[in-house]
Amino acid sequence: MTEKVKVEFELQMGDEGVRVALNVPTAPMSARRMLPLFQGLTHQVLDVAIAEVGRQGLAVSCKAGCGACCRYIVPISTTEARQIGALVDAMPEPKQSEVRARFADAVARLDAGGMLAEVRGFDALPEEQYRTVHPRYFALGIPCPFLEDESCSIHPQRPLICREYLVTSDPALCHDAPERARTVKLSTFVSHAVTKLEGTDSRDSRVALVLALEWAEAHARDEQVSRPAAEWIDKLLEGMTGKPVPTTAD
Repeated sequence: MTEKVKVEFELQMGDEGVRVALNVPTAPMSARRMLPLFQGLTHQVLDVAIAEVGRQGLAVSCKAGCGACCRYIVPISTTEARQIGALVDAMPEPKQSEVRARFADAVARLDAGGMLAEVRGFDALPEEQYRTVHPRYFALGIPCPFLEDESCSIHPQRPLICREYLVTSDPALCHDAPERARTVKLSTFVSHAVTKLEGTDSRDSRVALVLALEWAEAHARDEQVSRPAAEWIDKLLEGMTGKPVPTTAD
């Protein structure tokens, strides 16, 4: 049986303080193995934000069948890129080959559109060029390789940033005028903090989702850092808040 320890901490989310208690393994593990816990923490942040939206008389308008945001550049952490690689590797045939073909098609369309090099290194671009990459990418209309019938086919395993992007405006705006979409404001972003777990800065540790397989294959032999879960949580909370968050364990 895996030995566990209870870790507790409090997060300030807007005007609300949320007490969190987690039972986590004491044995060292990779950041990738921590993703289910990070997903759960993301949902706690979202619950607070959605409740605030409701108090304002609004409601989240995202729903199955609305896949406009699945054609944006989706920056994910290298930790999640590894998870995407493992997820696809575990798919049965012919599903796995179908998904791999979609990833290959996305790369080919980026190349044909003259954007492949930019998207591979989008975080290293000069600021002025960086601001133009997202609308130009969207104009290419490249769907996420996991998009099927305008819905996410890996919804329970979708990246953190996908969970964090919610709107209360007309879903049509996400396609026709994304700059006018009214997003749900979050007090903190777990996705941003996760990008820092295996790098010194979020802009050193992100990958466009459509390039996740290519990145995972290129880094398959990289040695992954292992830490006790409580240490990963400490590191994550510091990334979320910009300062150490006191935790207790028993």
